[in-house]
Amino acid sequence: MKWYTCTPVPFKGDHTFFSRDSGAFCKAFQRIGVESRAIMPTPAQEGDDPDLIRTEYSNLEDSGWWKSLGIDGLVLYAWGMGKYTPVARAVHEAGIYLVVYMDTSGLFYPWRYWKTLTRHIWNMEKNKRGSLKGPLFACLRIIKYHTAGALDWGRRKHLKMADLISFPSPPALLSILDLQWLYGKQICEKLALIPNPIPSQHIYEPESPKRNLIIAVGRWDDFFQKNTKLLMRALEIFVSRHTPWVVEIYGNIPLSLHDWHQSLSPEHQSHIHLNGVVPNQELIKIYVKSKICLCSSRYESSHIASAEALCAGASVVGPRLTPLLNCLQWYVSHDSGTLSPKDSPESLAEALLEEIRAWDEGKRNPEEISRYWCSLLHAENSCRRIIAAYEAAKSGN
Repeated sequence: MKWYTCTPVPFKGDHTFFSRDSGAFCKAFQRIGVESRAIMPTPAQEGDDPDLIRTEYSNLEDSGWWKSLGIDGLVLYAWGMGKYTPVARAVHEAGIYLVVYMDTSGLFYPWRYWKTLTRHIWNMEKNKRGSLKGPLFACLRIIKYHTAGALDWGRRKHLKMADLISFPSPPALLSILDLQWLYGKQICEKLALIPNPIPSQHIYEPESPKRNLIIAVGRWDDFFQKNTKLLMRALEIFVSRHTPWVVEIYGNIPLSLHDWHQSLSPEHQSHIHLNGVVPNQELIKIYVKSKICLCSSRYESSHIASAEALCAGASVVGPRLTPLLNCLQWYVSHDSGTLSPKDSPESLAEALLEEIRAWDEGKRNPEEISRYWCSLLHAENSCRRIIAAYEAAKSGN
């Protein structure tokens, strides 16, 4: 059997790419004995993995090129976007079983959560373009999004090419399933829950005891999405409560985060460590020894760091449930975390303290957290679900 993955965006093709998303699917297929490679447009980049195929973008829209690969199935990471419909169509016309992977929270219909989505667009454009141009571009986007964009024609054409449409979490899947009147029965019957692939190295290790450790992992130089300001203010309140727990922050550390850390008192600095970017293998060990993973994001489709932490037996703390962060609703559903009731720093700090109490009172079982979430999130299990759907389709079931 031969299953490939593809993303139509020319990312770096190094080990980082193959640890997540379509790259992780490729390696997981290999681990269960399925021949697999990942496909991406040119140009080639330094450090590209041998399992990566770089090709001209025009080939991705050519059914003949796809036929020449001789593959049984493809996992396409193109978010169902209309501009990538020609790629999906070419794969479909080549007779290849197509899995369209929707790495998204599923909020495509603007009128359901119009206040939340309108505020999100407004804030995003102001952050991106400044206080003068931002509101103008936001108004244009909001008008388009709530009129012609609400019909989602491009995405619907893309999804009709798929044999299977997978979503990373139940809330994301339900957001489309509840809109059958818009997307149609043909699309909704193809929906499936296939979580974002987490490498099986992320697992609880009983011989490595958990410490009173909170970790926060992210691209902290992305101030808007990761909400770095909320992280800093919440942690400042948290450490002022004189808890003996330690916080370690990993990922891209911007200068403003360093400056904030330096402004803390020596006592508070001793409880918050800025550790920056570390290799994946080291991060795996850090998840194993931690008890809590903290998320401060404004929006995420899956929040991979939380998923990796759950597989290692840690719990999750994050901002209140919003449609743009609906993956966290799922992640805390199995005695595996706490969400703050509000988006404020005070509320997030209180959620951290509440989760600490849950650990101190024996309400968190790292072995059970890991067992439950590994069965759902490990990449090999996601690949097996895809192959099971493919074989059922071949047999006519």
